[in-house]
Amino acid sequence: MSQYVATYDIGDDRQREKIARVLLRYGERLQKSVFIVELEPEDIRDLQFAIGRHLSADDEFDVIPVDASPHRVHLRWQANIDDLAPVIVV
Repeated sequence: MSQYVATYDIGDDRQREKIARVLLRYGERLQKSVFIVELEPEDIRDLQFAIGRHLSADDEFDVIPVDASPHRVHLRWQANIDDLAPVIVV
């Protein structure tokens, strides 16, 4: 199991609450739109499906690995990834 930071910027209040409920199944809330989640590799696809259906084209949802293991990557739904600097969560 691996730890990730999940964060989002969602315009619609109802969709934002639905996404928060999904994320609470995988971890805990750190701030309003920031969660720390524990995911198995197979959980990524389930999470992508559960979250993706609540996002519009203007929304952003990111899942960022806490460590820098090469097999885990920063994931983003509904937005393009440009140049991303490494993220360190303290």
